[in-house]
Amino acid sequence: FDWNRVLHTSDPEYYQWNQWLFQRLFERGLAYRKESPVNWCPVDQTVLANEQVVDGHCERCGAEVIKKKLTQWYFRITDYADRLLDDLNQLEGFWPHKVIQMQRNWIGR
Repeated sequence: FDWNRVLHTSDPEYYQWNQWLFQRLFERGLAYRKESPVNWCPVDQTVLANEQVVDGHCERCGAEVIKKKLTQWYFRITDYADRLLDDLNQLEGFWPHKVIQMQRNWIGR
């Protein structure tokens, strides 16, 4: 393990760039908030991606997942869907097929 390559997401030198990027997306109308149903694990107290729900249960703790309405941040990736999908095609052979398919499903075209 190379400790010289460790980064900390709590370090201002790191997260300032996340904040900078988010602000640019927000200013351009590409980041927005809305209420929508999510997969909620009542034990872990967290939102789960569809891929983290197995037969209606949380893949981590096994609790039954419920649908819950929450207000969250979203990105307007649909504005870039065609480009994102085209770029995924370039990853064939470099990324696992399962990961590429998950990304295609997430993009939603």
